[in-house]
Amino acid sequence: MVEKGSYVLKARTFDIETGKDIVVLNEDEAHDMDMIIGDRVSLKNGEKRCTAIVDSSDTLVKRGEIGLFSDTSCGIGAKRGDMIEVSITSNPASIEIIKKKMDGGSLGDEEIKTVIDEIMENKLSETELASFVTSLYIRGLSNDETVYLTNAIVGSGSILDLGVHPVVDKHCSGGVAGNRTTMILVPIIAAAGLYIPKTSARSITSPAGTADTMEVLAPVTFKLDEMKNVVLKTHGCIVWGGAMDLAAADDKLIRIRNSMRLDPKGVLLASILAKKKSVGAEYVVIDIPVGRGAKIEDTRIANGLAKDFLEIGKKLNMKVECYITVGNGPIGNGIGPALEARDVLRVLQGDGPADLTEKSLVLAGALLELCGKVEKGKGYAVATDILKSGKALEKMREIIEAQGGNPKVKVDDIPIGNFKAEVKSEKEGRIHHVDNRIISRIARTAGAPKSKGAGVYMHVKQGDKVKVGDVLFDIIAESETKLTMALELSRTMEAVEMQKVILEKYE
Repeated sequence: MVEKGSYVLKARTFDIETGKDIVVLNEDEAHDMDMIIGDRVSLKNGEKRCTAIVDSSDTLVKRGEIGLFSDTSCGIGAKRGDMIEVSITSNPASIEIIKKKMDGGSLGDEEIKTVIDEIMENKLSETELASFVTSLYIRGLSNDETVYLTNAIVGSGSILDLGVHPVVDKHCSGGVAGNRTTMILVPIIAAAGLYIPKTSARSITSPAGTADTMEVLAPVTFKLDEMKNVVLKTHGCIVWGGAMDLAAADDKLIRIRNSMRLDPKGVLLASILAKKKSVGAEYVVIDIPVGRGAKIEDTRIANGLAKDFLEIGKKLNMKVECYITVGNGPIGNGIGPALEARDVLRVLQGDGPADLTEKSLVLAGALLELCGKVEKGKGYAVATDILKSGKALEKMREIIEAQGGNPKVKVDDIPIGNFKAEVKSEKEGRIHHVDNRIISRIARTAGAPKSKGAGVYMHVKQGDKVKVGDVLFDIIAESETKLTMALELSRTMEAVEMQKVILEKYE
């Protein structure tokens, strides 16, 4: 029996995913039904129901038809020709909440939870989602609102419960090429007997994310229970966070933030801390690199971000420490998944790049002290001992094996691209600056991270003296075409700047 105020329309299915429940009505028929684009309708197919957003067309569907994309047709089990009951329904509660934020109002716990719940239920259109992110960017979030958002994001997905204590974690705000400290810190911390369930990201705009680099050594895609087993067995893991249902709403917010090039501070804080809270982290060390070419270039901004991390972490019952680190140039030598994996193994063997080794030890020592594993002032020494003794390498091999990789892997076993070009200095002098963004762009043009063996290998650091003809860096690719493109780019952009002798002429 058709409910009062409902219409029955024949399903016309489209094998296209939209990521939303969207239906297409005939333009004239929608007008007759008093429905406009963006309205919500309730769909019923037998016992299955869902809410969808209305779109209209005068060509895709005829009168008496309703267009269903695969997300919606699968959700209600509809096949082409099925008769679908359609009725207009009220707009999501989030609409008024978003308007309130746009007008400068403060949002409460339940209001933010409502928005996140409706995002997860696909009740908001792309326009409404973008409006929400824009309102947060323009109006900002108080620390209390950020806490509410963090908890709502955590509640949107699964939560890892290891049943052990303490659980520790680490995060880097990013923007520094080759900064693969996580893959050295995790085995040091795990070898010390602490539990560190590290979820990491794949690259968005960089030549490699931690997950891309770890994937050179072992699989990184796991279900939550599989991740839990790895951590309980070895005390640590390095896995791709996107494969699990942790802090699920964050992925939807990130997609909008990236497409709009907006990164509201409160959303950034909530995004990071939600991921930590969702794995049960009680102690977190956050690395905030600052410098020209890094994601954060202003020390004042970094200090403000660190202050917020500490205050919000406290409200979330997490003990957080932030370290503002030098980020005005690449860390390590390799930039690209395989090249970075080689650097990591070399550090664990005791003969890796000094800057990558030092930074990893400082952060590992800080985490050991933060959770009370060692006395204040002794963390660096303990971390150094774990690394030099070979215990960290042994632990990394355990983690690699537990994640399905080859625990006996050696540096030379990791293949890199067969095509290489040297970029040499055309001047004599001292290196003034190595630009993270330009080096990363060259590495990506060479094929990284999709081509695991592609990237850039640095031969110089800031402050080094060079002569004409000295090699500044190698470009490595898996195809000659990619190598040529990357080499051409390196000739048009100054990735390595020499120190200027004369700044300007005084007139």
